Amino acid sequence: MTDRLRALARKNNIIKTASVGVYAKFVGILVTFAMVPLAVGYLGVEQYGLWIAVSSLIAMFSFADGGVGNALVNMVSQATGEKSTKSMNTIVSSGFFVLFSISVFGALFFLLLYSYVPWGTILGVAEAVSSGELLSLVLIVGLGFFFGMPCSVVGNVQRGLQKGNVEAFWNAKGQLLSLLLVYAAIRMDLGIIGFASAFVLGPLLSALINSSLYFFIKRKDLLPKPSFVRSKDINAILGTGGLFFILQITAVIQAKADNVIIANLLGPASVAQYAICMQLFLVVPMVMGLLWAPLWPAYREALASDDVVWIKQVFMKSMKLALAIGVPASIVLVVFGQQIVTLWVGESVVPSMLLLVGGGMWMWMLIIGSAMAMLLNGLQVIKTQIIVATSAAILNVGLSIWLINTIGVEGAVYGSVISYLVCAIIPYYFIIPRLLRDHAVRIEAK
Repeated sequence: MTDRLRALARKNNIIKTASVGVYAKFVGILVTFAMVPLAVGYLGVEQYGLWIAVSSLIAMFSFADGGVGNALVNMVSQATGEKSTKSMNTIVSSGFFVLFSISVFGALFFLLLYSYVPWGTILGVAEAVSSGELLSLVLIVGLGFFFGMPCSVVGNVQRGLQKGNVEAFWNAKGQLLSLLLVYAAIRMDLGIIGFASAFVLGPLLSALINSSLYFFIKRKDLLPKPSFVRSKDINAILGTGGLFFILQITAVIQAKADNVIIANLLGPASVAQYAICMQLFLVVPMVMGLLWAPLWPAYREALASDDVVWIKQVFMKSMKLALAIGVPASIVLVVFGQQIVTLWVGESVVPSMLLLVGGGMWMWMLIIGSAMAMLLNGLQVIKTQIIVATSAAILNVGLSIWLINTIGVEGAVYGSVISYLVCAIIPYYFIIPRLLRDHAVRIEAK
């Protein structure tokens, strides 16, 4: 296949993935906008804040997969670029059984220790729920996380094959199912435990259906089998995954630590105010993420094909689009944010203008930063990202604690903004052009 045909195939895959992704994210946005007032109205501000804090805390353990999921995306993409079907079979099977083993041992370890952790102290819980309910809530969210780990393989494989549209379709189905189950739980008045169970169950069922249809019908050749497991693939997955593992730790701290810190310092009610405001500003990055997501495997496949010119052209287009959409959208949400939240949830959690301004700045940086991250992931430049992200995470936690104690809940977002700007956006501005030049020189020297 010529470079032109490869570029056309990548473009078609990106368009297909992004178009279905827009539908999926539109569904996700609608579900979020329906779920928040439904949850706040049923649970109340205090218990809703507790739910966000618990789910954020458990989500911080997402690094527990050892980076295997992200390693699968890169390795499947590379095998696609090299046209190696046999290699892909062994990669998928090896990755699945590694993740399955991690999930089993992780779940057992969690079951042994979760009852000894002082969750109430960590989350700043007073009388929001009883200690028994809190433990049950943590148990449900924790086991849901570990059960979902092997189910995530199908999505990673689909993204690696540049078929992220299929994963996006089933993610949307999972969100809709979660909303329906939550609505049923509320109608039956099952309390916060029933709410959490319903919320967790929807995405799990969707992932199981996606896995069954894809591996047993659509791509039987990729069905994970013990006989396809290879030690060399396991070593490669763990080696690549180890780098992603460290990167994921810093990423979840950057994304989820604020909710936990706010809960500990100010209580669950303040988490609700902060989380609802941030959900408003995450809508645009979520939509933009649909455009960026298919670029990761496309960059990886293009690099395997030595098509650096295409990589540079697409990356520059993504940055221009990020600026063209991110800046105006952030201004609109800052100006009208209070009215939107009042109409959406009510007057109990209306954010201050200081929080809205910080949210607007954070939204713009997320859009820019995620576009940069897709390129770096595709080029498998992980060590640099680890250094950058670790610095940002450490600075973020320290700044957030200090600023929350100084100015209140608004301090959390400004801690994130300052740390990400100083440690990530500015360094990447200088690092990325150099990386692209180095790859161009390498290819010319062949």
